[in-house]
Amino acid sequence: MAEWQDPKNFAIGLSIALLIMIVLVISIIALSQVYYKRIIQEQAKLALTKLEHQQTLLWSSVLVQEKERERIASDLHDGLISKLTVLMYALQTDNPQIKPAEVLQDSIRIAREITHDLSPPLLEQTSLQELVENFVSPLSTVYTLDNFYGLHRLCEVKTDIKLQLLRLVQELINNILKHAKATKITIRLRVTNVSISLIISDNGVGFDTSRNASGLGLKNIELRSQLLNAKWRFKSKPSLGTTFQLYLKNDFIIPLT
Repeated sequence: MAEWQDPKNFAIGLSIALLIMIVLVISIIALSQVYYKRIIQEQAKLALTKLEHQQTLLWSSVLVQEKERERIASDLHDGLISKLTVLMYALQTDNPQIKPAEVLQDSIRIAREITHDLSPPLLEQTSLQELVENFVSPLSTVYTLDNFYGLHRLCEVKTDIKLQLLRLVQELINNILKHAKATKITIRLRVTNVSISLIISDNGVGFDTSRNASGLGLKNIELRSQLLNAKWRFKSKPSLGTTFQLYLKNDFIIPLT
């Protein structure tokens, strides 16, 4: 009888094979537990990172609002209140060098500018194209503007979405004015019955998009894009200008009859 046919040797071999299988199963289970534990840790880390990022955006939003309140307060104090103070002085002293009608007219103009900045007039009746064009057209005296608007004639964007998109455009343009050192600004706005796309680019100094944006302006842009539930990104390289792209499904259509 061959040695391997010996029942004792067969039992030993079977035991060794079973032991090896048990070790393999235990190793696989242990490795699986380590793998799943690592996945859970990565997911928890990602969730924490997202939470911290949202908290940063929220804090940035609060700072932006406070900054806006300070600006409005400054406009009221330095512009409107100072004019009204001059008007009151003129009425009390009958100073011939001060013309109350002109001062009053300036006060009305300043008040109108402040209210228009807070809420654009006739927002509901004005198209998104007109709102954007009214904001950027004064820049044509300093910058080369290349604007294109493609708007579906049988639909309109809801008022609150128009306002958010307008604020987004204003923030983007203000960033260009402050930081880009550009000479040309390009705007592409397209509204269809299924989507809205916005592209704003400049030929300025650009920036490194691989670095986390720390400015309030960029964080405010990100926050507004998230509020719109839009897909967005910056494309930029130092000295090669900057392009902002935004796309969102147009669930905000008002059919025109």
